[in-house]
Amino acid sequence: MNHDCQPVVHAALGEATRAGAARRLRRASLPVLLALLSLVPLHASAADLLSLFQLAAERDPVFKGAQAGLRATLEAFPQARAGLLPSVGIAANVARNFQQVTEVTAPAGVDGVDGFGEGGDFTFTSGGYSLNVTQPLYHRDRFIQLKQADSRIRQAQYEVDAVYQELIVRLSERYFALLGAADNLDFAGAELTALRRQLEETRQRFEVGLIAITDVEEAQAGYDLSVAQEIEARNLVDDAREALHEVIGQEPGAIAELREQIPLLSPEPADIAAWADQALVQNLRVAAAGAAVDTAREEIDRQAAGHFPTLDLVGSHGFDTTGGRFGNVETDGTSIGVQLAVPIFSGGAVVSRTHEAAERHQQAIERREQARRESYRRTRVAFLGVVAGISRIKALKQAVQSSIVSVASTKAGLEVGTRTAVDVVVTERALFGARRDYARARYNYLLDTLRLKFAAGTLTTGDLAAVNGFLER
Repeated sequence: MNHDCQPVVHAALGEATRAGAARRLRRASLPVLLALLSLVPLHASAADLLSLFQLAAERDPVFKGAQAGLRATLEAFPQARAGLLPSVGIAANVARNFQQVTEVTAPAGVDGVDGFGEGGDFTFTSGGYSLNVTQPLYHRDRFIQLKQADSRIRQAQYEVDAVYQELIVRLSERYFALLGAADNLDFAGAELTALRRQLEETRQRFEVGLIAITDVEEAQAGYDLSVAQEIEARNLVDDAREALHEVIGQEPGAIAELREQIPLLSPEPADIAAWADQALVQNLRVAAAGAAVDTAREEIDRQAAGHFPTLDLVGSHGFDTTGGRFGNVETDGTSIGVQLAVPIFSGGAVVSRTHEAAERHQQAIERREQARRESYRRTRVAFLGVVAGISRIKALKQAVQSSIVSVASTKAGLEVGTRTAVDVVVTERALFGARRDYARARYNYLLDTLRLKFAAGTLTTGDLAAVNGFLER
């Protein structure tokens, strides 16, 4: 699987991979930035997909949050490894002691010998230190936890890659949504202008007695409806602009429009089953769910390891000093040995946690299956959208041409009295509707090509650059 300019890649697991992943993550914005700058015109008058994607890759909170999540998950490995490395601790103490001796006797069985001295109050300082070292020799749960760190990191890598691809699709959807809303506003404005002109002509014809008042009323109603539609279209442009602002973190300004002529290419291979099968293997959400299953399966073994004994190599060195009525005592000692702990009974906690882990594992399996089914469905829907989109674009292009002819003939009929003003309004609205549908079909076709590759797990910034090439410079 090749993901150009992506922040992280899928690689063999191990410590080198984890270190490489961390380095790639720190450099995530650099390859994206360089690739985008090489493709974006330096003097472009309007922002295009690639220039906005550069902003989104740097500012989108969803993507940045996923990167932070990966950085946090990368710490799972050193944390798990720490459980297998030696632990060293040092402790020290000092105390001021107050001692009161009330009676001193001779050792038992000794006659005629005084005690060790007189009693009384004594004050002295005691203290010491100890250095303790523990090296785990056998902790089954800790070895399993180290394996889990690998699968957790792998899952986080897949998820960041998936969010990266989703960002491409999400930005493109909002970009073309803004273009579509702007087109809709243009069409609404053109329709309003045409209907205003038509209303004026209708009034003039009525004033000279060529048409009935009903024609004027019909033209007025059509104009009033068009005014409301133009207001709604303007509001939709503002909404679409705010949606794009949410992704890139700033006002988008003017954006490049789609060229009139774009290539209409069928998916390659032209086999919906092949695309669906590829998605089951390469879709990043499916891969992340598979890594989660691995982690959950290992968690069962980790919890069951609570029944296993543990073995540690322990060593210590200590020094203590004390005093008092009976003299000063200093102790300096060193010990080394092994420590074995065998669990016998823990109230059923280990068994319960193992059962819980087994159910969590089953839950992860079901989530993976759901991810597989969703990926399968999305791939097939996108494939069918691309194929149907090609036919729809061709049909709507012809519909626009037919509507243009229909408007011209209807206006001619109005001049000779065979058609009414209402007929002209109807045909002009049909023309504006055909143009609007044609524009939307072209946007949806390009979006479906990106969605298809995303569902199949192969979407790259190169695909975004290809779509960007269809925009006006």
